[in-house]
Amino acid sequence: MMPMSDRPIATPNDTLSALITELGEESQQVIALINQLRLPDLTPQQQVKILSELLAAVVHLHIHCDPSFQDLLVAEIEHLSRAKPS
Repeated sequence: MMPMSDRPIATPNDTLSALITELGEESQQVIALINQLRLPDLTPQQQVKILSELLAAVVHLHIHCDPSFQDLLVAEIEHLSRAKPS
């Protein structure tokens, strides 16, 4: 069975699919960094490195979720809402 992360996003919009995939990858990075911060006995230097990477990831997520991405999501929701049930 194919892992969920290897499956294509179920949308005909290639741009939206790519953006959602990137959002998932960056979100996984954030979770990994948060888990690293939970490790015992981190040195201050290790904490600085992890927090710096977390800051970069959070800024990337913020930029990634801009109004154009939100508009693509709304357009897809509206398109799917108008679709006739099969």
